[in-house]
Amino acid sequence: METKMGKPIRRAAGLFSKLHDELIGVAVDFSTLDLTAYAPELIEHAQHVWAGRVRSEFRSVQTMTRFLSEVMASRDPLDVYAGAGDLIMDELRHVSLCVRVVEALGGRADYPEPAVMVQNQEFLSLPMPQRALSTAISMLAVSETLSTGYITDLHGRCTQPAIHAVLDATIADEDTHHEFGWRYVEKSLARFTDGMEYFRLVVKNTLQPHLAAVEQILSDVPLHKKHLDAWPEPELASLGLHSNERQALVFLQTYQQELAPKLDALGLL
Repeated sequence: METKMGKPIRRAAGLFSKLHDELIGVAVDFSTLDLTAYAPELIEHAQHVWAGRVRSEFRSVQTMTRFLSEVMASRDPLDVYAGAGDLIMDELRHVSLCVRVVEALGGRADYPEPAVMVQNQEFLSLPMPQRALSTAISMLAVSETLSTGYITDLHGRCTQPAIHAVLDATIADEDTHHEFGWRYVEKSLARFTDGMEYFRLVVKNTLQPHLAAVEQILSDVPLHKKHLDAWPEPELASLGLHSNERQALVFLQTYQQELAPKLDALGLL
């Protein structure tokens, strides 16, 4: 998790803003968001969480841009590129939406630090098809499936119109990411007749931080509260937020019901 704050995100205005608004294509009316209806400490928490999402989504743009270069260098089929390019635009949309939420909450959205994502030498030394598949597994299959689970949970419970509209636009994109990612992983795996252990390691390394955090959070939760109904959280949900406990339980539900079965079916567990 990135904690160091970067420089504030800027806008160029003029023609650039016109092109941006046309491509992002989502208008949200934040006039319905009444900050006085919430405790100041909750608003501050929401600013922090949504600012973190800005940085996370920014990193996703960078990862998807790298993925596009990887599939092209792998000489994947021509019609794969459009889907990969569309993922970049979707992630740019999510950055823009999250920035607008932060600003509507009275906070400041920053670029992530460092500006460039540094990849380890082991990854950079891989052949491009293996790099592309590794990125698809970690980002599109595992991470996007978990992200869809979190957003779906919030989307179904959020009653604040502006925040709900942001979640609605985001989940529409995540569903497409989800389908594209799993299909790409399935097709790309057919290129590798052996060496599955490396891709299983990619899954393990992607999941391990999540599993460790969930285990730690739920270790303090009594058995009778280890279910979603015990954590309704309407005020948090209205601002697009989870408690740590509910998010951990959503993770387990998504992992057990959707992610693990799909990974197992592909031989990746």
